[in-house]
Amino acid sequence: MLSMIMGVVDIVFGVLGLLLIVRVLLRIFNVRARHPAMVVLVAVTDPVIAFACRLLGIPSYRYKYSPGTRREVDLFGSLVTVVLIWGVRTILIWGLQFARSVPFWIASPLSSIGSILQFILALVFDLYGLALFVRILFGWLRVPYTSPVMRFLWNITEPLLAPIRQVLPPFYGIDFSPIVAYLLLRLLRQIVFTMLSWIF
Repeated sequence: MLSMIMGVVDIVFGVLGLLLIVRVLLRIFNVRARHPAMVVLVAVTDPVIAFACRLLGIPSYRYKYSPGTRREVDLFGSLVTVVLIWGVRTILIWGLQFARSVPFWIASPLSSIGSILQFILALVFDLYGLALFVRILFGWLRVPYTSPVMRFLWNITEPLLAPIRQVLPPFYGIDFSPIVAYLLLRLLRQIVFTMLSWIF
């Protein structure tokens, strides 16, 4: 049952993401607003973009596409929504995988301690890596700090990024701290899982 739900989640989020990417491409190539493909894409994706922008708290972004909508505004809304959809889909799939594993862990808790610990630690490392990645993408897309999602991402990633930034300050305006943090996170994950494989 859970495998079927995971398949449905994958399909729904995959199709939505694909439609948004096609919309971005059509806007980049200046396809006219009244083109049948553009009309269908706008009808399907406008509500999703509007919801994503409201959720992110993007100020004064009353999203409704019209022929006069500036291309930059449309691309911004579409790209931010693609990133948000990808993040939500990833979290949902992890949650469903966790729910699928729980009955096996309950059936034999003592023999499952190692796999439970590995699953939880993998989830923590992956979620933190996802938060770093989404913060970088939202930073490039200039999602404002006033957005609750951006504030949350900032609050959980800045304690790791700030010390790295003190050691490695931005170089010609480019901040390398997220890349270093991601590499350190991968290294720490490798060390932790190697130690766990020795114990269990």
